[in-house]
Amino acid sequence: MDDVPLPRIEIHRHEAEDAAWEAVLGRPDPRLLPYIAGNYNGWTERTSLVMRRREIAKVFVPVIINFGPRFGVLSPGNPSRGMERFDTFVAGLHDCAAITEADLTSCCIQANLTPLGAWRLLGVPMIDLANRVVELEDILGPEIRRLRERLHDAKSWERRFALLDQFLLSRLASGPDTNPRVIAAMQRLERTGGGAAIGDIADEVELSRRQLIGAFNEQIGLSPKVVARLIRFDRVVQRLQAGGTLAEVALDAGYYDQPHFNREFRQFAGIAPGDFVRGQLPDNGGLRDG
Repeated sequence: MDDVPLPRIEIHRHEAEDAAWEAVLGRPDPRLLPYIAGNYNGWTERTSLVMRRREIAKVFVPVIINFGPRFGVLSPGNPSRGMERFDTFVAGLHDCAAITEADLTSCCIQANLTPLGAWRLLGVPMIDLANRVVELEDILGPEIRRLRERLHDAKSWERRFALLDQFLLSRLASGPDTNPRVIAAMQRLERTGGGAAIGDIADEVELSRRQLIGAFNEQIGLSPKVVARLIRFDRVVQRLQAGGTLAEVALDAGYYDQPHFNREFRQFAGIAPGDFVRGQLPDNGGLRDG
């Protein structure tokens, strides 16, 4: 590992009487950039009370490698329909919100996989993970336990990120190929902000609607229509977090009226847009639930 360059990092901290957290962001290896959404996130937190966060639907598949107490997760697709405890886990694409619960101290690494990156790196039908949270060891076996131990023992976040690079690159080398028609369809959806008609996309990639839906279910986990809606919703969220007003963001995103915008927001976030804006925690702390 000594010849592996350490990723550059960026640190965000929040200190208050009842809570403190630190997010250490690291850039993945350039060879992984098509498969990782954004940065790696090394996270530590201490609170005086159990912290519950609302995890809105997003266009990525989060992988959490945990070094502390188990996280509570309430995900609608999981069998119990209630809060379950997970250690090192993955959440497939969701078309609704989930709730996470952290104990008084927590420490983990999060890597957000792009939808097609998840297919390449996990190697399982993504529909099996849609709207579900699953222990990563149940998918990848004991190699995850060994990776977690190496990451835990590493002396710095930079070293942890470099180890994670190495692991993911090895997974990528042995992962399944992606259907080029699915790649083209996803690229079209992303270029148009989710605005392209699904029938037009199916024609462009020379698949029937049924074939396109089947390919998306296998390699992404949700139908093209739902993915298109998620892409549009994700852009709305990014603009709201950047300070855009609700009215202008809804109009620019193409929602035909405010009730339509509110319905879509509640579908993917479980709360009204105004509550989302008010619930944001400082310094990249996420969205408080309740």
